[in-house]
This record gives sequence, C-alpha cells and structure tokens, in this order.
Amino acid sequence: MPDLSANTSKNIFSPSNPQSAQIAEKICTKIQKEKLTPGSFLGTVESLTDQYGVSRSVIREAVGALRGLGIVTGRPKVGISVAQGDVGSILEKVLIPQMSQHKGWMEIARFRVVIEIGAMPLVVENIQPDQLDRLQQIVSEQAELLASQKLDPKFQLKEFVKQDMLFHEILLASADQSLISQFHQVVVNYFQQGIQHFPQPTQLFVEDHQQIIEAIKAGDPILAVEQMTRHLQPVLTMISSLKEF
Repeated sequence: MPDLSANTSKNIFSPSNPQSAQIAEKICTKIQKEKLTPGSFLGTVESLTDQYGVSRSVIREAVGALRGLGIVTGRPKVGISVAQGDVGSILEKVLIPQMSQHKGWMEIARFRVVIEIGAMPLVVENIQPDQLDRLQQIVSEQAELLASQKLDPKFQLKEFVKQDMLFHEILLASADQSLISQFHQVVVNYFQQGIQHFPQPTQLFVEDHQQIIEAIKAGDPILAVEQMTRHLQPVLTMISSLKEF
C-alpha cells in the first residue's frame, strides 16, 4: 500500500480546482485511516460524488491527480481502487517536476542530508555484521581509487561518487526501515544529477567514512550523528555556494 503520510498536500496534488485538492486529501486520509490495501475498492465516480457532495468533474479531477501519483487506479464502469503503489514510485512523480528547477535540486540535496543524519541512531541499533563488513570494503576500495595516479580526474570523480553512493545506500539500508531506504534511493538518483558541482574527492572523504564506521562499531549513536554531520558539511557548503547563481 502506498505510504500517504507525506503526500496529503495541496502542493503535491496541485489540481487546478482547490476543491479537487480537498477531495484528493480526503480520499488519501480514508485510505490511510482505514489501512486499505492495494486493490481495495473505493467506489465509482457516481458513488464518490454522492459521498463527498461535489460534482462529477471535481471527483474526476481529484481521482486524476491521485492516479497520476500512483495512489489509485480505475477503469470505466468498474470503479476506483487503491493502486499497487510504493513510496519510491510516488516520490519519483513528485520529484520529476521539482528537479526541473535549480532551486529544486538544492532542496533535494538538503533532503538527503536530513535523511542521512536522522537515520544514524537506527543504523547503530540495527546494522548487521555483513553490512558493516561491506562498508569497510567500500572504504578500502575508495582509498585504492584515490591512490591511483593513472586515472583521469573525471573518471576518478565518477567512480568515487559511485562508491560513495553505494556506501550511503548500504548504510541507510542497515537502518532496517523500508521507508527510509526507499526515500534515500529515489533522492540519491536525483542528487547524482548535480555531480558537476561535486568537489574532487580527497583522502578526507575516506577518513570521514572510516570515522562513521568506527562510531557504529562503538555502538555510539550520538557520535555517529556527529560524524555523519561533519561528513555532509561539504554538501551544505556546496548548496550555500549555489544560492548565488
């Protein structure tokens, strides 16, 4: 079932009629409160018109907005049902228009920072030994990548960023929270579109990753948050510098 807690917003639904936005929110609230599963029948346009006391055109626009987000599905003469959606597909539909603007990319970057820092206590609590081993392996591979003097700087940056994203993906997956992991996977896909803004990687990045691992090994969530905050500070600095453009 789609997670609707972060999507019941007029800014997200954005139908042209404010009344349609209200109906869309009410339908989402119903799905959430009643914990309706994919395939659950919501009604026909006619029955929803009677239920909410609005015109058929308002219902059609509200349903159209929800269908576009992957929250509901419907067929003529059959009716409207809860769709087989997920957080990732819904968030992607929301982010696509957002990413068309320079300001939108910066907001996605901030979003990534908030997710990663906030998830660290859960990472410390839930990470498994094999995940910790994989993180350590990535750090070693990053160190080897930087040690090579024969690589083209652009290729080195591309490969280092790929490894960096994998490090953070495994880290967030170890929080053992599906919602966090799905959000991060989608956000990172868009965040990578700004690779031209990334600084050339240095050994400091590798050391930051190692310090994060050490904090996790120590079972210290406060230290883990501090280390992740320090690690992501260059991202915040980069965002601030882009405001001028």
